[in-house]
Formats: sequence, structure tokens, C-alpha cells
Amino acid sequence: MAYNRVNFKKPLTWFAIGFGSGLSPFIPGTAGTLLAILIFYFLIIPFLRPFAYIFILTAYVLLVITSFFFGLYLYRKTMAAQKDAKIFVWDEFVGMWIASFPLVVFESFWPWIILSFALFRIFDIWKPQPIRHFDKLDSPYGVMMDDVIAGLLSALILTIIFLIFY
Repeated sequence: MAYNRVNFKKPLTWFAIGFGSGLSPFIPGTAGTLLAILIFYFLIIPFLRPFAYIFILTAYVLLVITSFFFGLYLYRKTMAAQKDAKIFVWDEFVGMWIASFPLVVFESFWPWIILSFALFRIFDIWKPQPIRHFDKLDSPYGVMMDDVIAGLLSALILTIIFLIFY
């Protein structure tokens, strides 16, 4: 990745690179996912707790959908023509927040957030179909969608686990 093509003076860039987590020399995607968990646990969940349950779910879904479209915009504005820039980790944020959706639904966070993280990283690294299909797309949509699908698969498995054991 040529950092010289990225303008670090733009505030949007700092969102795109996960507030610096995408600059990690090793496993920037995992660093971005870890920061997404911290944001989820310390900034999103406390904000949602005082509200009615239906509002919590609606607000969370709107946050994730808005974050997805914001990610498409971020990629175009900050990474330009680069295909799947490794420093871009906003897609990890969105994917992890999708993987964490069952935690919001079942209102159970520890230790389940660790399993949510592990499932998401496994799918995001392994990239089985249909994740691989989206990963091969040469567009911001493909960059975002492979993590969305990894998040959805993780959320599905976590939901099944909750329904069986919780």
C-alpha cells in the first residue's frame, strides 16, 4: 500500500483507517476489528441501553446501514482507485457490528463478544463462498460487502448458538 496516495490531513481518512488501527504493520484488519469491538462495547451499547427494546434494535440496524453507506463513500473519497487497500478498515467495523447484532438482540455481551469476534475473523480471513465472490469485485461495494457477508454468517451462527444454549 502506498501511503503517499492517502491524504492523512482529511478527517474522513481517519474514519477510513479506523482511527489509526488500519496502520498496524501486522494484521490491520484484526486491529480494526478489535477497535470496532471497543467502540461497540463502550460507545454504542451504553448509548442504547436507556431506551426501549424496539428502539434499541431499530437504532442499531440504522447505525449499521448508515455505516455501510458511509463506508462506500469513505472508500471512494479516501482510497481512490486502490483495490482493497489494506489500511482501509471501516469495512471491518461494519462487519463486526453486524456480527455483534445477536448480542444486542439477546442482550448478552460477555463472553459472547469474544465468540462474535472469532467467528467474524475466521470468515473474513477464510473467505468461503459467497464472501470470496464479493472479495473479488474490484469496487468499494466489493470491499464492504465481503465483510458484511462475513458479519451476517457470524451473526447467524451466533444466533443459532444462542437459541440452542441460552
